[in-house]
Amino acid sequence: MIYVSQRKPNKTLKNFFYNLSPKKEIRRVNTPQEAVDLLSKKVDSYVCVDLLTTNLDVQALNALMENSDNLLLLGLHSMRQKKKVGIFSRGRANIALFDTVGTALQEAGLVKNAKLINLYKPQTTEITEDDITFDRSLQQDELEEINFIPLSSEDAAVAITEQLPKLDLAILGLPYPMNTEHFLWHLVERIKNGNGGTDFILVRQRMQKPKQRPLRVETEDPTTVFVRNTFPKASFNKEWIRQRKNERKQRIAVVIPAFNEEETIAEVVQCYLPLKEEGILDRIIVIDNDSTDATFNIASKAGAEVFRSGEIHPELGAFRGKGEALWKSLFVLNNIDIVAFLDADIKNPTEDMVLGTIGPLVLRRDIQLVKGYFNRGGPEDKNLKSGGGRVTEILVRPLLSMEMPELLFLFQPLSGFTAARTSLLRSIPFYTGYGIEIGFLIHTAKKFGVSAIAQSDVGWIVHRNQRIEALTRMSTEVLQAFHDATETAQVETVELKTSLLYALLSSEKYSLLKRNITQLRRPPVNTLLKSLSSEPNKAYTDSPNASAPDNTGKDS
Repeated sequence: MIYVSQRKPNKTLKNFFYNLSPKKEIRRVNTPQEAVDLLSKKVDSYVCVDLLTTNLDVQALNALMENSDNLLLLGLHSMRQKKKVGIFSRGRANIALFDTVGTALQEAGLVKNAKLINLYKPQTTEITEDDITFDRSLQQDELEEINFIPLSSEDAAVAITEQLPKLDLAILGLPYPMNTEHFLWHLVERIKNGNGGTDFILVRQRMQKPKQRPLRVETEDPTTVFVRNTFPKASFNKEWIRQRKNERKQRIAVVIPAFNEEETIAEVVQCYLPLKEEGILDRIIVIDNDSTDATFNIASKAGAEVFRSGEIHPELGAFRGKGEALWKSLFVLNNIDIVAFLDADIKNPTEDMVLGTIGPLVLRRDIQLVKGYFNRGGPEDKNLKSGGGRVTEILVRPLLSMEMPELLFLFQPLSGFTAARTSLLRSIPFYTGYGIEIGFLIHTAKKFGVSAIAQSDVGWIVHRNQRIEALTRMSTEVLQAFHDATETAQVETVELKTSLLYALLSSEKYSLLKRNITQLRRPPVNTLLKSLSSEPNKAYTDSPNASAPDNTGKDS
């Protein structure tokens, strides 16, 4: 460590340096020029400048940034432990150094916990495989909060300045080259003049040539994935999505599975029709899972393409369940690159439900699957925003904690708002019942790693909740799919069956009721395409009033 200061480092600062730099040696110099001279001799790759005692101008700062691999500017008025610490991240440059600095501060006793403030610019930056990820070593249980602050092209200084009075220590990245007009340089001058209220550490890491990264990372920290793959509300607008999808020549569809949804299906379809007219969506498809009401006719009149799931390749069988409808939809999604699966029972559909789910897939090529998260309580009820449904909180979150903690970054893992690349969907098995959503997550994680999964805010929703009596069946099907997806590599059609005994108590008698809960594991569509009929469209030419085929009676 090359330390530029007029005073010797105390014990706390030495501990910080020893934890920070690979070379356990501190070389103290008085001026920035002396540090540059040592850098030319490759003495060390770390330079730390004490702003309270060092005469640093812009030219000297740029020279240090040009010649060092890792630069820190310290504006620390005291060495006491900082209780309110903010790390300002923008997801790219300096992120690995933030990790190193945060860990070193913690080990030196200067920091106990921190708040990561993630500054993002919606729609302007695509993160590629060459970017440095945020592998933060601060313990998960010591993370107070992660805030997301959207930025326009001009308000980064405003957003940061608003946060500073709330903090005892702020850690920020330095731009290169620096100029005297930059707001961070004014911050440096304030510290040098003794006028800084908040302590600061400003960091700069020289971007190294990226190493070849494996396609899949076996172990991924939930905090890392959370920061990188969580998209706040209104991150994507229509004009940007249309422009980007046209540049990449992508085709996008919405698929709405429906069973007896005549009350809500028309409003849902009509809400999304303007997105098709504006060139954002290429198709709006309703898969009627053999409804017994007027869902088929109403959806058709509303403007959707409507298919009965039982009539799509009937030689494959016809079963009830949301997963079955979604699986059958893949056979009619010709030349579609991205598909959003959205529920039919939404009473307040909005365009954001589409834009939010497809946006991350349009933005980044490395993302394969997106789960939409939403507020159940009301448009202004922030306390319920992160809560999943009853099955999620009682079953799935504890299950993931024990078996797959890398998926715990998801607010609502069983959310019915899902978007994915059709290339992924055609390569994985589907579960015909309530196991469909957990199956998406596990099979995507197995194939591409957890970092290929993102989540996006789709706003506030009003929909129909299941009765409490149905939760046992839902939970059982989720468990069936979880164990099947994690324990077997087989992909052919298999019946997953569980016999449950219900112990029932009434004022007159005790009784045991046996019930079989069954769903299918459907094989990847790619494994079936060559063996299917060469004229599958014959199945879709029936009149909208044609009766649906008999169901097999499978209780899925």
